Amino acid sequence: MNQTPLEDQVQDALHRRVDPIQHSPLTVTDVRQRARRIQRRRTVAAGAAVAAVLAIAVPVGLTLTGPAQRSEVPPATEPPTPRASGTVLVDPRSAEVVDSVDVPLLDVDGPSLITPDRTLDLPTVFDTLTPYLDGWVGVTMDEGTGTLQFLDADLAVEDSGGPTGGLVVSPDGQRIAWSEYTGSQWQVVLADPSGGAGWVYTKFPPAPQDHIVVPVGFVAEDEVVVRAYDDSTSTTTYTAGGDEPVEVPGLLQVDAASPATGVVAGLTESTPGRACSAVVDGLARTGTPAWETCDHRLGPFSPTGRYVVGTDPMADGNGSPRITLLDAATGEEVVDFEAVVPRRTVGGFWSQVAWEGDEALVVRMFVADDDYHIMRLGMDGSVQRIGIPSAGASGLKVAVPS
Repeated sequence: MNQTPLEDQVQDALHRRVDPIQHSPLTVTDVRQRARRIQRRRTVAAGAAVAAVLAIAVPVGLTLTGPAQRSEVPPATEPPTPRASGTVLVDPRSAEVVDSVDVPLLDVDGPSLITPDRTLDLPTVFDTLTPYLDGWVGVTMDEGTGTLQFLDADLAVEDSGGPTGGLVVSPDGQRIAWSEYTGSQWQVVLADPSGGAGWVYTKFPPAPQDHIVVPVGFVAEDEVVVRAYDDSTSTTTYTAGGDEPVEVPGLLQVDAASPATGVVAGLTESTPGRACSAVVDGLARTGTPAWETCDHRLGPFSPTGRYVVGTDPMADGNGSPRITLLDAATGEEVVDFEAVVPRRTVGGFWSQVAWEGDEALVVRMFVADDDYHIMRLGMDGSVQRIGIPSAGASGLKVAVPS
């Protein structure tokens, strides 16, 4: 089966995670001094230039690193999106082919930022990228090692940080958060990308660098949920947003969070042949599940918190044979998508996806011999295959999977 140029390019679009970091440390003093230097050097004219870029680079439904543009998240009481019933078959061979998708892409080989309307050259390959002040902040990866980078309005690297466990943005785009290693401990930084409020630091107890702290997502306006590794396999869930982290009980590993509803989702049981997940209150911190399931691995939530993604809890390296969209309040199945895979072959959906508002998912589908497709799955049951021609680019990925 022949692939379109985009499908050749997006081989790693929705399944890469930030790995443990091993660069030299960035101290609190360094960060503050660099932030002040950056702010002093930037001008009103540069801000106007970025405003023009953002009109193109931040499409409806997703920011560069998150699931919504900078506007208020619609309340959960809004009428639901029209949705399909039963099981929807996803066959890339017969799906409608479209030439655009409201998900910004990062060209790994370019490197560049590609939107439906414009391509912007980048100074290096980025794993994540989001607007910050009148410039940008992102994470670069090098063989599993990540570094925080501050860019100016022209997308030139203006300052470099140190080890980071990742970067996340709130659904409304009003807050961003990243983790960093100071040389003796991990800390999480919450920042206002407009510069209207100071940074907030949450410090973790002294620990080796490989006890990495990974931001997962915002659980409130000024609180982010993180996964802190105690060793190579064991994790603890915390919220960060004050001086010290606060533990969230009830999960073996947190996989997703929703600031719209204040809940988190993750694993509660993982044994050979069985894996169960639950949704718990990330702010009350009682550890009592709102609901549990052993039929799905949960996360991520849609921007309004109305839906949550479910995949096969026993999915292997070939992906999940199904993606099910669940009611996040009850766990009830809403729409079920099943991958159509030719007989005597393997394939499925990869577990990471990107939300386009509450209306659709952009997912990576794998079929047999390295045959990849990027699919858009609508809540209304629509199935589309993304086929954007991108001259000269051979390695695209979504700016950040949800």
